[in-house]
Amino acid sequence: MSILTQYLYVIGVFQGLLLAGLLIFGTKTSTASRILGIFCLLLAFNFLGPFIYLQREINVLSPLIGFHAFLPACFGALLYLYCRHAIIDRSFALKDLWHLLPLVVCYLLNIEFFLSSPEVKLDIILHGTESLKYLNIAEAIESIQAFAYLGFSMFMVRRIQNKAKQTLSNFNPEMFSWLWKLLFLALVIWSLKEMMGTAEYPFIFSTAGDVLIIVMIYSIAMAQWRNPVLFKIAQLNTRTIAQEELAASNIILSEEVAAIEASIETKSIADAATSANNSGALDPSIRSSLLKVVRQNMQEQQTYLDNQLTLTRLAEIVGISTHHLSEVLNQHEGKNFYQFVNEYRINYICEKMKDDNEIKILDLAMSAGFSSRSTFNAVFKQFVKLTPSQYRKQLTI
Repeated sequence: MSILTQYLYVIGVFQGLLLAGLLIFGTKTSTASRILGIFCLLLAFNFLGPFIYLQREINVLSPLIGFHAFLPACFGALLYLYCRHAIIDRSFALKDLWHLLPLVVCYLLNIEFFLSSPEVKLDIILHGTESLKYLNIAEAIESIQAFAYLGFSMFMVRRIQNKAKQTLSNFNPEMFSWLWKLLFLALVIWSLKEMMGTAEYPFIFSTAGDVLIIVMIYSIAMAQWRNPVLFKIAQLNTRTIAQEELAASNIILSEEVAAIEASIETKSIADAATSANNSGALDPSIRSSLLKVVRQNMQEQQTYLDNQLTLTRLAEIVGISTHHLSEVLNQHEGKNFYQFVNEYRINYICEKMKDDNEIKILDLAMSAGFSSRSTFNAVFKQFVKLTPSQYRKQLTI
């Protein structure tokens, strides 16, 4: 092991143990924090393992030789579990332990090695042996689980991202951008590790992979420790708010919608055939009528000011099904629910800023239905292409 690698591993061990303690036993902990803490702990043990036989002689820790070897067989699963519990905060269940099966299999396949004497294990580590016939199988399992769980993680993040866009009005879109960067970095790391076996200078790929592992895991660990709900979407964890009593104007709107919905039910077979040719279940004229009702509610009742507004809640307020509301917004308006609602919020804020140049931007954001500064800033820049401060400065000019 080169001096550079030794320094790198020492840094990895120290930071891993420190962050594991903070994330597992700190005052601000969550399920995702604990999973990430275990990840950091195992990563520290993985970096610590080679130091046991660094002097190439038997010592008090020699019985532990090799126990770090297959720890990477659970890194893919831990990354997946972290992403899942970070986005949707939920308790860790015993059934989640089956994700550690690749790790268990790797150790069981090589149980002969781990039951050997320290002298035998040290000799195998230093000189290799052909007797460990399952070593290659275990290494293959490490690679397969890494890329498989990376695929599962990407699929899960994409699914939740689409669900949030379609059903929620309040989440930070930059959160998913961060997660995608994290998953892409994990893909690069595992790809570098795979190239070690065929590269002319494997040391370069190994060192680069280790550096990226330290950067990836420990940077997100620090961020998670500082903010345990960094990636959490609270509205995906709670039941839809029960429908409140509608105001008189809402009752009128509901009656109007009921008439429209009734017309959907009584459409002739010929009309249904015409609708089937469109990119949705509803006839374009029906979608236009429903959209008019929804827009009327948004403009007159300012429903978008509700910071807990969801697709289900808005559908209940205007008295149509969530399926029809989603279709109306997507097919007729060309927007998802997130874009539809936040466009109203941003327009509302911009108008208020034009009227009152002294009002605090954060107060205005909270009154417009945003639940946090980070969410507001991200959404505002997404729609206006400027930060709120830049926009206000532009108004004064």
